[in-house]
Amino acid sequence: MPALRSLATGGQSPKIDIVAVHGLNPKSKPVKQHAWDTWTKPDAEEAKGRLWLRDDLPNTLKDARIFLYEYDSRIFSGKREAFWDAGNEFLDRLRGKRRDEPRRPLMLIGHSLGGLLIKQALVNAHDNQHYAGIEASVKGIVFFGTPHEGGNKDEAKISLGFTAARIAKKLGFDSNDSIVKVLTPGSLFGDFLRESFRHQLENYFIVSFWEKESTLVTKESATFGLAGHRETILGLDADHSNMCKFNTKLDDDRDIYECVQNNITWLYDEAMKEANITARLESLTISSEHSIHQKSEFSTEGQTS
Repeated sequence: MPALRSLATGGQSPKIDIVAVHGLNPKSKPVKQHAWDTWTKPDAEEAKGRLWLRDDLPNTLKDARIFLYEYDSRIFSGKREAFWDAGNEFLDRLRGKRRDEPRRPLMLIGHSLGGLLIKQALVNAHDNQHYAGIEASVKGIVFFGTPHEGGNKDEAKISLGFTAARIAKKLGFDSNDSIVKVLTPGSLFGDFLRESFRHQLENYFIVSFWEKESTLVTKESATFGLAGHRETILGLDADHSNMCKFNTKLDDDRDIYECVQNNITWLYDEAMKEANITARLESLTISSEHSIHQKSEFSTEGQTS
């Protein structure tokens, strides 16, 4: 069953929820293991390795609840309906974890095809009042090497499906595996997901990271090209698998992590600004309604006397 695993509690008064979503499982790796390994760098001094979402980020964002999302990525080898259902399952787990504070700001982080699951979930939420509160709470999204388009828009053969299939092959699948056959045509995601999510893009602040080494997902594919400050686009000196794993005890990894951390902190700051503005507006509205109510009562009393 899909599940959210807690990495940090955010103290007594959490101000934001951060959820990390892994991509496609390697062919020989158990589902639960990949959810953790996606974000973990081996460390000779730590048996479990260095998981920056657990071991580093809470030191900066002390009031953030941080979760990993575990799910069976075989959804990427099924029918379009199964992928849609997986988006709803993700929304359901989020709603359950946020029951006590459903309006708390939310930040989503996706690696590779996990970013496509995030997009599908937000498209579903937009179309379903049941999950509208989740869509409204999402303030920022971080994409690590998520293919939004094909590798070259001028070459039709390099489609989104083709790029996704390349990722699957890199993870040990071959052309005869069903997942490669399903991904290659691109029908699992297709124009529907791209066009549907495009209409929601301006609702979020986005950070798009692309890999500079042994590139599977190109910069063109991994970015939206949004105008203004809505999207930050940055290349990382890592390959597709290692671009979201950092052992901060190592100088090179620490430099990359600081870039990632700074941009996550920026998203956090923007979320807090928006939350404060919303709170002030609601306070003014309540104050105004109270004033109108008092005037109405005073007027009624005057007429009575």
